Amino acid sequence: MFSQRPVKPAKTIDNVYGSAFYHLEAKDRTIDELRKKLIAKTDNQEWIDTVLNDLIERGYLKSDKNFAINFVEMAFSGEKGSQFILSKLREKGINESIVNEAIVYVSNRDEVCEITLLNNRLANMNLDSLSNDKLYATLTKFGFKSADVREAIKSHPVASALPSKMQIKADKADIVKEIEKLARKLKGKSVIKRELKQKLIDISTFDEEIEKLEMDGSIDFYENCQLRLDKKRFDLSKSKEKSKAYAYLYSHGFSSDEIKETLN
Repeated sequence: MFSQRPVKPAKTIDNVYGSAFYHLEAKDRTIDELRKKLIAKTDNQEWIDTVLNDLIERGYLKSDKNFAINFVEMAFSGEKGSQFILSKLREKGINESIVNEAIVYVSNRDEVCEITLLNNRLANMNLDSLSNDKLYATLTKFGFKSADVREAIKSHPVASALPSKMQIKADKADIVKEIEKLARKLKGKSVIKRELKQKLIDISTFDEEIEKLEMDGSIDFYENCQLRLDKKRFDLSKSKEKSKAYAYLYSHGFSSDEIKETLN
């Protein structure tokens, strides 16, 4: 890795000016951002304040208000919402009240409607192979409010029909492999069926697949029931403990027959 070159300390105020112009030529910066750059150059607060005030008066450095207005204009032009603007300008050290004033000012002046910006962005997006979750995350990342995003997706003919990430994963799932995976975790049939359903996996062939797996010896739920019981230390000579063991195994999806054989 390349190590960053150490900042050469300023010996005169002219050095501070030079550093300020260098950083402003690289990109537009807020007062707070430039101040942090100059603090790395000198600990002379009087020089820093003099340079900043002079650059603001001469128009080289925007006031926070003007910087915010300019940023809001560009954000709205790029179809980004107010949450994005607030987040970015907060990072740049601009007070939230100034940002909100800039948003209201530009919105009123240019008759900007964020719902329209959101709908325009959604209309121009390629929705192929996108999940509903991914679309929602993308639109909120662009700074639009959660409620507005949900409503826009709901009202869009294609977006409203997008499957969830879970549904896409469920559609690709192999039910046999999913059953075997859960059985290896020593779960019984009823729990496996419930968990597959929760994952939105089609369980219409569940009973048929279970029967095949038991018939060919791929899964032995009687053995799994015993292995599950072995994980606990129940004193089966006591009826109360036996009842606890029964409830324990039943809660993990094993059938009455499997449990009775294991306990006996």
